[in-house]
Amino acid sequence: MENPVLEWLKTGKDDAEDIVDLPWSVKQVGENHYVAEHPKIPFLLNVLFMDGFVRLAVPSGIETIAMRLEDKVKTYHTLLVLNERMNLLKFTLSGMNDEIILRVDLDEKSLGKEEFNDALTALLVGMNILMESLGLTQEFQEMIFERLALMVLERMKNGATEKEIVEFLTKKVGMSKNEAETLLSELKKSVTEEERGYI
Repeated sequence: MENPVLEWLKTGKDDAEDIVDLPWSVKQVGENHYVAEHPKIPFLLNVLFMDGFVRLAVPSGIETIAMRLEDKVKTYHTLLVLNERMNLLKFTLSGMNDEIILRVDLDEKSLGKEEFNDALTALLVGMNILMESLGLTQEFQEMIFERLALMVLERMKNGATEKEIVEFLTKKVGMSKNEAETLLSELKKSVTEEERGYI
């Protein structure tokens, strides 16, 4: 039987009220390591199964290694204050570039769907609070847009029709038909410009 956590993520409906009930796309990327994504959620979710714990980790895209000392101190101070304020969720540093990671560790033995949903909600709220606290709301919006654009380009590359892409953007992402068509035509323009650049 598949791990219940993966089962919760994979089964769902796009118009679900709770984050856990959205149909996430889940890929295994290593031993006991999965990556899940859904177009309405502005981040990639890493799910790691480790010795009785389920670790949910979300990379923020903010690397602190090359920051000026003054900015680094300000950022670390913000993370410590947020760690104090937030329940369930912790902000940590990870990797060679000291990237800020949002993390929740859950006890696998007692984990239920409701607690798992609370953890996903905490990650989503935490990501918004982090960006706001660091004054990066604009950059965050750009990151979300970039992720969405990559999803659409991937579908274009795999031969999806315009109708299918517009449907994906309206039904899964929640855009209006007008917004979806505008985004699609912008992306088509940028693809043709890139192709022209190669000639």
